Amino acid sequence: MVRAGCKEVALGFESGCEPVLQGLNKQFNPEEVRRISQILADYGIQRMGFLLLGGPGETRESVEQSLIYADSLNLEMVKITTGIRIYPHTALSRIAVEEGFISAEDDLLRPRFYLAKGLEEWLPETVKSWMAERPNWVS
Repeated sequence: MVRAGCKEVALGFESGCEPVLQGLNKQFNPEEVRRISQILADYGIQRMGFLLLGGPGETRESVEQSLIYADSLNLEMVKITTGIRIYPHTALSRIAVEEGFISAEDDLLRPRFYLAKGLEEWLPETVKSWMAERPNWVS
């Protein structure tokens, strides 16, 4: 990749909590991301990471685990999204209907975001606090 001119890679690791990753049907785990991230760093490739916080099954504990995990990767940039966009005809849209976030008739052309119950006020403030101490973290 370096020989081909690659200078930066975006890592969509979404969470540092394995049960949350499984709930999002991700086919990787945090240790695989850590290993790949280190290989990229060893070759001088800058890394940007993406966290998606607030999905189904997310708790305060899993959010904190993900924030600590993202911090431990020492990435050049971290992009945090609070809430996960709901797309039509997906597992997340079915969960959102079951939990009353949206109705089955919503066309979702206007973006709607799923945010696990109990995190509505706590999550934005927690993310804001973490970002205040990390100028390379953005939302």
